[in-house]
Amino acid sequence: MCGFLGIANVPHNAAAVTAAGVKALHHRGPDDNGNWSQIDPTPVTLISARLAIIDLSPAGHMPMQTEHGDYIIAYNGEVYNFAEIRADLAALGVTFRSDSDTEVILQSYVTWGERCLERLRGMFSLAIWDRKKNTLFAARDRLGIKPLYYAKVGQGIVFGSELKSILSTGLVKRQLNPQALNLYLAFYSIPAPHTAIAGIEALPPGHSLTLKDGTLAIQRYWQLPTAINPHGHSRAEAVTHIRTLLHDAIRLRMIADVPVGAFLSGGIDSSAIVALMSKLSGQQLKTFSIGFTREGAGLDELSFARQTAQRFDTDHTEVIVSGADVRDNLSAIVHGIDQPSGDGLNTFLVSQATAQHVKVALSGLGGDELFAGYPQFRTLPQHAQYAARWQGLPTAIQSPLAAMLGQAGQLTGRAGLRKLPSYLSGSTLTRYAQTRTLFDATQRAQLLQTPPALDPLASLHPFWAQDADLVNQISRLELQGYMSRTLLRDSDAMSMAHSLELRVPLIDHELVEYVVGLPGDYKLSGNSPKALLVEALDGLIPAEIVHRKKQGFEMPITNWLKNELRDVVEDTLSTTSVNRRGLFDASAISNIKDNFYNGQGVYMHVWAFVMLELWQRDFIDG
Repeated sequence: MCGFLGIANVPHNAAAVTAAGVKALHHRGPDDNGNWSQIDPTPVTLISARLAIIDLSPAGHMPMQTEHGDYIIAYNGEVYNFAEIRADLAALGVTFRSDSDTEVILQSYVTWGERCLERLRGMFSLAIWDRKKNTLFAARDRLGIKPLYYAKVGQGIVFGSELKSILSTGLVKRQLNPQALNLYLAFYSIPAPHTAIAGIEALPPGHSLTLKDGTLAIQRYWQLPTAINPHGHSRAEAVTHIRTLLHDAIRLRMIADVPVGAFLSGGIDSSAIVALMSKLSGQQLKTFSIGFTREGAGLDELSFARQTAQRFDTDHTEVIVSGADVRDNLSAIVHGIDQPSGDGLNTFLVSQATAQHVKVALSGLGGDELFAGYPQFRTLPQHAQYAARWQGLPTAIQSPLAAMLGQAGQLTGRAGLRKLPSYLSGSTLTRYAQTRTLFDATQRAQLLQTPPALDPLASLHPFWAQDADLVNQISRLELQGYMSRTLLRDSDAMSMAHSLELRVPLIDHELVEYVVGLPGDYKLSGNSPKALLVEALDGLIPAEIVHRKKQGFEMPITNWLKNELRDVVEDTLSTTSVNRRGLFDASAISNIKDNFYNGQGVYMHVWAFVMLELWQRDFIDG
């Protein structure tokens, strides 16, 4: 796990860029750093900061070159099947000078070219300068676990692992991308290829990039399969195969030359990870959970995490967080998130404690998206049936019913009744989008000073599989939408802020490809939530964990915003602050704040604006 920064075909001062880049990337790679540069025939600089996980020796130094210096790589991530690929290359006569996965990737590119990506199983973003072809080749892993950003500058590009590393070069202006605001208000995060900085784009997951002779080309090299049950497996056969894939995914992600631990929330996903790690390792595992002081005691899952920790005899650490802790760390939280988001706070806090004990931790992220754990997997199919009945009504019946619901909503103050006719009249995709929407289109129009050009719904269209059953349609949207733009992006930024490598075995691409291809009814049948996952574990998870009511990870942010962080809210959302930016209607922001303090609003409406303003002070003003 590392971070990198690069410049290709853009005039620059290599020494100055390297000094700034190393500083900006230090948190991603405190163990070692290096750079490689050339002036002719094309100006290129590659800068790496290394968090040494595999092959801790100097032989793993980056940027890494082939023996004759024809190919140079900067790389972030882990390729877990590197030993298998190394053996294949050795059989072809390739020799190695290190035991690192970095050299395996580099030699894979030399041997197989861009198609080397098909062989990589893991999380990665990489950049290779090919001196023979005078070409840059860069790529991002299939599901977007590791980030890769780039900015077109003249006939070249600046690229790197984080926005702040690109900004450190001085080659890209610190300028807000105003069109991304509509996306942020909709999703409380910004989906690729857009970012919060004007001129910087995110390479989408499963894509590669080439730059040759001033021409930039983006190609997709992977996408989720669309075929349903191509193996023809029965549900029982599917459970058996998932068990094999899970064991393999966990085993591979325990490969490291440093200690490996696990996040343990007390839910099914993290308990599954801990159960399999304990079974496979044969050694006592270090686990980490987050809880809260008195104001959040009803929200944490520490008691359930303790049950799992005791069941598998782990060396368990509990991190107790207060509003004062959040306030004390607020500037580091904002700087670490790299791009404005309403999420990520929990990962920052648990990573901060975990990094004091291990350099690698496994997380259960992705289990809900893949194994149909969220409520909408069950509610949206029901709503689709209601919508079909509604849409089948004659207009003569629909219209008066809609009017009655509107009046009832106005009289009772229940906005849901007023919105119900439009909800049922919409498509399945629009109904899904509402489950992940912070501010709806009407609210965004009231808030934004400039009419938006980017439609949030359009960012979901590429992930909609028309021929899939509804459960799998939702899963595809969750995996490629919410999980990618919010959970994975924020988890990477917040764990790496503490130099912690976070691994996510439940979205191993081979496991994902298989489970996404199973019929939706396989996932919703059974006697437990996420039944396919639970049954594949064959009784490993404690029954009280499996059958308890799904809680979802929550934090007492409402309480913190009304107490320890109240002055931060008043400062960031003041009329003076809002008018100085000129982005939002000050009275609309004031209403959101007042409603929240009067108990009529949700904390995320406030927190999203607080984070955005603090982020601008750091990344735009700073």
